[in-house]
Amino acid sequence: MTVSIPTISDRLRERTAQLAANPAAVNDHVYETLMGVDGYKTLAASVRQDITASISLTAGLWFQSLLSGNPPSTEEMDRFKEFGRRRVHQRVPLQSVLRAFRIGSREVWRTYIEVGESDRTLVDELLFTISPYLFDYFDVMAQDITQSYLEEQYQQARWRAALSHQLYSIVFHSSDDHAGFRETAEALGIDSTAPRVALAIDIDFPAHTSYERERELDRISLASARHLGAAPDDLVRAWHRGRMILWAPCVRGDSINRSDRQTAERATAMIGAIPEIRGIGIGLMNEGASGWSASVDEAVRALDFASKDQSHPHVATYSTILIEECARLASNARRYLVSLLEQLSHEPELVTTLQTYFEQGQRRGQSATALGIHPNTLDYRIERIQTLLGASLDDVGWIAKLDIALKLRGAAR
Repeated sequence: MTVSIPTISDRLRERTAQLAANPAAVNDHVYETLMGVDGYKTLAASVRQDITASISLTAGLWFQSLLSGNPPSTEEMDRFKEFGRRRVHQRVPLQSVLRAFRIGSREVWRTYIEVGESDRTLVDELLFTISPYLFDYFDVMAQDITQSYLEEQYQQARWRAALSHQLYSIVFHSSDDHAGFRETAEALGIDSTAPRVALAIDIDFPAHTSYERERELDRISLASARHLGAAPDDLVRAWHRGRMILWAPCVRGDSINRSDRQTAERATAMIGAIPEIRGIGIGLMNEGASGWSASVDEAVRALDFASKDQSHPHVATYSTILIEECARLASNARRYLVSLLEQLSHEPELVTTLQTYFEQGQRRGQSATALGIHPNTLDYRIERIQTLLGASLDDVGWIAKLDIALKLRGAAR
């Protein structure tokens, strides 16, 4: 610290020593004010304890510098800067950290104003000697903590980039490395057991440098997060086979079909809002390294399949080409088809109705007779099936999927 420390009078030294011996009031007031600042409001209890420690250290160094006439030691400044590094990992924005310093300096100055009010002989010394030093002191401390914050942020970015590259390598090249996937994902703060769906996004890139492309991908990823209903940090991004890949989190326990429909709706909104996107392929919800890899393959396959006949921005889901893909990826196709009937399993009469309806060649009158129900009851059940599945029984694609799902169910019995 290069700020010149003033020599204070014996009277002020006495009053400052009293403040230094009992700093709780000013520390508590700073803490209470900080807890209302964005970036501090939602911190965990353990982090709040760290905030209390940092306030105590900073105020203590201030009082100590005035009383001793010496700046903080190298060891003390290292302790102080460590708080700045920790704020990065605690996800406190730098703007909030700097605001904390402004609040701290303000509260210390208010404390000295109270000293001046009770002892008018100190007013000139406080105004002309202490106030310039106080503001210079906190300005220098803010600069030091900003530097330590930015250095740690840079190191964290490099560390996260290395871990992210390792995660992608496992997914695309060693998807059977379950332990490596789990450890790497968790080091990045990602729940390795949570289901995700892959989106393969075809982007219209002008001629960009690698740096400019990364900036564009960052921007598009951020915009995509809003439409996908996810926090930016919850999306995992990669560049694979000329497409931007996003793994978006899904609701644990949700059905594959419901996740597929919701993702398609959100992807449609993305295309409407982000002009650089030419197309989006959507894989099926899955989990683990092999599941992430499979979902990417499905998303790319869906996008490639649809791109043959599409000249405008479009969303293509793997579920729409399941019939064509059954032979290539039978296990994933079976999971999707079985999930359709699982959504109807809570109302068993719907599965029976669907089975009979197909057996009767989609003839409503004959189906109602075969089931022994009124035609209006049949219409209600069909409407219920369509609502639950987001399906249309007039759509040939849905008829084919449900027919195969029923056959798989019959074969499993």
